Amino acid sequence: MEYKLFFKIYDILYNMLLQEEFSIILTSDPSGAASNISADGSRFEVQLDESLRVPDDAINCNISMENATIWWSVANIITGTNDKMYIHGLDTSDVEQDFTITIPQGLYDLPALNSKIQQLLENADGKISPYNNIDLIADNATSKVVIKFNYSVNTIDFSQSDTPRTTLGFASAVYGAYAGAPENVLAPDVANFNSVDSFLLHCDLVDRGILMNNSYSQVVGQVLIDVSPGSQIIYNPFNPTKVEANNLIGASRRTIRVFLTDQAGDPVNTNGEFYSLKLKVSYMRPLMITK
Repeated sequence: MEYKLFFKIYDILYNMLLQEEFSIILTSDPSGAASNISADGSRFEVQLDESLRVPDDAINCNISMENATIWWSVANIITGTNDKMYIHGLDTSDVEQDFTITIPQGLYDLPALNSKIQQLLENADGKISPYNNIDLIADNATSKVVIKFNYSVNTIDFSQSDTPRTTLGFASAVYGAYAGAPENVLAPDVANFNSVDSFLLHCDLVDRGILMNNSYSQVVGQVLIDVSPGSQIIYNPFNPTKVEANNLIGASRRTIRVFLTDQAGDPVNTNGEFYSLKLKVSYMRPLMITK
């Protein structure tokens, strides 16, 4: 009877599983040991001083992203890509001039972009009184941009590929001159200031990650944008998604790679800002290893 009780207790203990876990914080900040950072800041890797290892007898290993911080500063005006405006207009002496202005890289909404263009035109001796050469105005009902051509000589050349025509919703064409100026011209397409709707964080600690539509790309979490431009997103999910990571069982890792993309999986330019994430690795282990 005592032997039966002993073996019954032994079987119970043998089949018991205990949960074990550990966390790791990863940051793209080079002062935090990030290395091999990509030019756009979206990718980095970390070399660990001690190997990350999940025991051979582990069961049901998974990873969850407990929190993350990302600066909402992903530029929509990018140097060498869409930072030029080619404007024909009047200078302060009412002489016609061709103005080529270069917009500094940054994350702009329409009022900020209009303000920057006016500032740059003024610096180039463009006419500002009684009116600017052009004005960018929001048409809220259609989510489109209106460009107001204030003088009959004004033109904008959007046929050049390095202009923000797509951001503003305009076609590849030269707009103006308009003899009946001032003239309001509505963009044919909706403005595209927010090309990034959400961020995806990827990590090579997982083989597949979260399924995105019909494919895997080592996604460990999605971060929605809930702050104004220039602010930091602080992501603290109430119930983080668990991602299968059985590939870590019995493996030894010294290098971890992380990359940040938009909702379409395209790398984002972090505009010189750093991002971070905290991962929790959890798994089950038998209370008794041998029988």
